Amino acid sequence: MHQVRILEGLLNPFAYFEKLHESEKEKGLLLRIAALIGLSLLLAAGSAYLGIHTEEIMKLMDTVGREKLESAKLLFGIGGLLSGLLSPVFTILFFTFVFRVFFYEIGWSKLFTIGLFPAILLFFQKALNFPLFYFLGINSESSPFGFGVLIQLVTDQAFLVNALSQVTIFLIWSAWIQMAALKKMSDKTMKSIIGIVIFAHFIFILVTAAFVLLTQNLGILL
Repeated sequence: MHQVRILEGLLNPFAYFEKLHESEKEKGLLLRIAALIGLSLLLAAGSAYLGIHTEEIMKLMDTVGREKLESAKLLFGIGGLLSGLLSPVFTILFFTFVFRVFFYEIGWSKLFTIGLFPAILLFFQKALNFPLFYFLGINSESSPFGFGVLIQLVTDQAFLVNALSQVTIFLIWSAWIQMAALKKMSDKTMKSIIGIVIFAHFIFILVTAAFVLLTQNLGILL
């Protein structure tokens, strides 16, 4: 039985996933997924309570009634909590099922463990962005951890800015960990693994950017 160790997987993925590959059963996976979801909900609740990203709503203070404004803020809070709940779940399930298509020889629990790492790293990203958003009033497209800041110097095309803002040092870190994990757990060449991981992240970026843009167009900032 192998204990799921987040820190070791983040810092020394080749050694960690080699041990995971040799184990017959993983211990602590569900507990860590539950803890991640709980922390994500807590962070989302804190963001909603402090009114992070409610600038567009507050601009309407003088043009709409107080009742409508409070309803909009409540809707924003509910959307943020749903995002906090569903974001880590979606990330884990997305990478687990995509990699299952290409690496059917790897067991489900090990694939879920591999999928857990990008969810954790993206939570770290949100946690580090939290004080930046609150104190500096910037949005996710202007986060210093992603490429959104640079692409805004070239174009203001909404989907392209959203998509490239999803490409962050944490997402690149997660891709590196997944490459190490899949290399230790499969017989595929590193070239094939790199291609599959890049493909998975490309689809993940497109889906995430499309969802963010859709919610923004609906007036719900998650």
